[in-house]
Amino acid sequence: MYGPPNLLNDDGTASIATAIMMSHHGFRRDLVRFVHALDRLDVARTDALRSEWRSFRFHLHGHHEAEDSGVFPNLAAQQSSVAATIERLSADHRRIDPLLERGDRAFAELPATADDAASVIRELRTLLDPHLATEEAELFPYLRSAKEFPTPSTGAEVELYAEGFAWAMQGVAQDVIERVYEILPQILIDRLAAARDAFQARCDRVWGPLAIGTTRTPIPDA
Repeated sequence: MYGPPNLLNDDGTASIATAIMMSHHGFRRDLVRFVHALDRLDVARTDALRSEWRSFRFHLHGHHEAEDSGVFPNLAAQQSSVAATIERLSADHRRIDPLLERGDRAFAELPATADDAASVIRELRTLLDPHLATEEAELFPYLRSAKEFPTPSTGAEVELYAEGFAWAMQGVAQDVIERVYEILPQILIDRLAAARDAFQARCDRVWGPLAIGTTRTPIPDA
């Protein structure tokens, strides 16, 4: 059995596949954090946890929208062999949306609905684990040659991408992050340090102290 793919290419460079798999790492990482937080809910952190759910669902929904509108159609046009895989993955996206809506309702009423929120998280993990693994195994090898992240066209996009990369990078090995910086436009790099500091402060409020991650794959450190 093959293990999870490396975030970096075989030659040690980063690519668009690296960037997307870091998002996968972020989804897996946060779902585990939600499990632990809901299992021993700290009422003092309820507002922060509720806010973090909104951020998580924003990232997940936006990720799938970007795949459905851009990544998947482009791959299907270039590689006809992946059409059936893309069809299955797109069907998964349609199954995820109702779960996110259930999550909105459950997290909005915390702490009374902690069991409902935990149920949503479990179902998301059950659906996303094979979904993300399929993307990584069957689609992302075709993205390894793409080594330039597009320059954001507006200030709002710069902020959006900076926040997204800050979220995805936490827990990833520093040498991987350094290679990712090499494919990013300077306007985004200039914003990343502040974005990463802000995200770390946010994590401290939501999750409390965290170990420094060193993963080089889309699977978070245990």
